[in-house]
Amino acid sequence: MSETSSPTTKAQSHAEESAGPRKLIRPKLPAQALAEFRHPHSSDPLTVHAGRPVAHTEDSHAETFYLQKQLQTQTRLVVVLADGEQIEGTLEWYDHFAIKLRGSQRRHVLIYKSGIKYLFKADERAQR
Repeated sequence: MSETSSPTTKAQSHAEESAGPRKLIRPKLPAQALAEFRHPHSSDPLTVHAGRPVAHTEDSHAETFYLQKQLQTQTRLVVVLADGEQIEGTLEWYDHFAIKLRGSQRRHVLIYKSGIKYLFKADERAQR
């Protein structure tokens, strides 16, 4: 009976074999594939996007100053989107990527800055 092993002993022996320290195996890529992924500032193709600066270095802070002033004075603004739609409201909040307007009837609208063509004060629309 010692010649035949039970299923539990096979599972136990398999678990013991695979319980050792695991090793990460990273395959070697061919030189041509490495050349396609190589970035001029990185030696490792897997870390190409790591460490990229998020903030714009040429930022003059003029946009931040303007939005902060409009936020403090609660000025009515008209935002013209890239597709021509106009949204009117009071600036309630902003960050690097979006602005939040409070429109009529307490309706809140979050607008990505990438979708904004331009914006101006609602008082200036009456003068035009």
